[in-house]
Amino acid sequence: MKRRLRATAAALGSAGLIVALQLAPASPVAAADSKAFAFTSDFSTGSLSVVNLPTRTVTQDVESVCSDAALRYYNGALFVVSRFGCDNIQVIDPTSFGTLRQFSVMNGTNPQDITFLTANKAYVPRYGSASLLTVNPSSVNGFPQTQISLAGFADSDGIPEMAHSIRIGRYLFVACQRLTSFAASNPSLVVVIDTQTDQVVDVDPNTSGVQAIPLTLRNPVTSFEYDKVHHWLLIGCAGNFGALDGGIEAIDPYTFTAQGVRITETELGGDVNDIVWHTANHAYALVGDGSVNRLVTWNPATGLKTATLITVNGGFSLPDMEMNDRNELYVCKNPSPATGSDLPGLLVFSTATDALLAGPLNTGLPPVAVTFDHATDTPLSVGDGTPPAALALGAPWPNPARTSARVALRLGSTSQVQVAVTDVAGRTLRRLFDGPLGAGQQEMVWDLRDENGRGVPAGLYFVRAVVGGAASSRTVAVIR
Repeated sequence: MKRRLRATAAALGSAGLIVALQLAPASPVAAADSKAFAFTSDFSTGSLSVVNLPTRTVTQDVESVCSDAALRYYNGALFVVSRFGCDNIQVIDPTSFGTLRQFSVMNGTNPQDITFLTANKAYVPRYGSASLLTVNPSSVNGFPQTQISLAGFADSDGIPEMAHSIRIGRYLFVACQRLTSFAASNPSLVVVIDTQTDQVVDVDPNTSGVQAIPLTLRNPVTSFEYDKVHHWLLIGCAGNFGALDGGIEAIDPYTFTAQGVRITETELGGDVNDIVWHTANHAYALVGDGSVNRLVTWNPATGLKTATLITVNGGFSLPDMEMNDRNELYVCKNPSPATGSDLPGLLVFSTATDALLAGPLNTGLPPVAVTFDHATDTPLSVGDGTPPAALALGAPWPNPARTSARVALRLGSTSQVQVAVTDVAGRTLRRLFDGPLGAGQQEMVWDLRDENGRGVPAGLYFVRAVVGGAASSRTVAVIR
């Protein structure tokens, strides 16, 4: 069992072309984080402790929770994903710390995460089920609840072992470990769900069946992290525990493609437990070799480890970490054995200097997971797909397309833009747009016709956007 498995519209030019101009909604200016919430447990008893960030004072045991849980914060409430043996979502008031409501996600399903679409709809990956669950997180019983089957991605045991999830724009990404008897015997996948239809997206229409994004590595165990420079999702894959067969892998959430391994467990020095991305050249990983755990820094640009910040005794002694908006990294520490000065608690590091600022902060029971009073591990943590400064081109939809295909284009500033459709040989079939566009989000609709108004045959095509020196392309399959 894994304890922490983390369009104003305007007609422009040729017939059939619609470019919808829609300024991206301004993100609300969030107040500085003020609290850290720590899930604490000895795996027979679970509790919640709270840290006042300015003073780093801890209030222990403010509410009882499941002994195996994950924490998510959204829309002014703390969500406790109660996992193995509990199978529910507990919603806690972050001010009074009382439980507002608690609802089942079905007995024996072992929920691992919750990712929010709106205040009234969220998705719950369940490790012990072949179906992804949708819930209403605002209702007292979580209803309405519906199930999205991922049985087509299961391995021989009939379940895909869903772990963590994240949403970028309209698409939900769900990591599936696909273990057999907890061994990394099968290729792991990231399944993509269109949240507008709650249908699984076929990311490779040229291959029979509905395809997910295949990972190079196996057993994705960490939460997704968003690389704001490359605009990739990073996820840590442990492979088989005790073997240096994993690492940190990237996928492109706009093209639905794997981008390869960024750093290996061999380089990191152990099984990956958790990751945090900070800058283009600075990221963190928690790794373990079965006897000790380490907090290390690594360079996403070079794929090399840069430093070891701490080493702690115990097989799972550094289980989780999160970064707040105060340039601080909070790390859960559970040494084994906990003796002398080597005690459990929260460690606080500066993300500017990597220096230890404080800790261990005494949380009562050992801390297993930590989050803050901002939307961590939810859509808001990435904006709605934080775009490149110059250009972001979204995945076409629907894909495959029968009558038309839409593609979202977001610009960081007013720019001269060229958008065209090409075939697999690189020949331009249709110029969708050539001219200036203002900053914000545009949505272009291709009517699946060429420059002469003829319908294109079934096949694979590319939508390519060029803005200044930046270019981006996305594939779209046409079916007839």
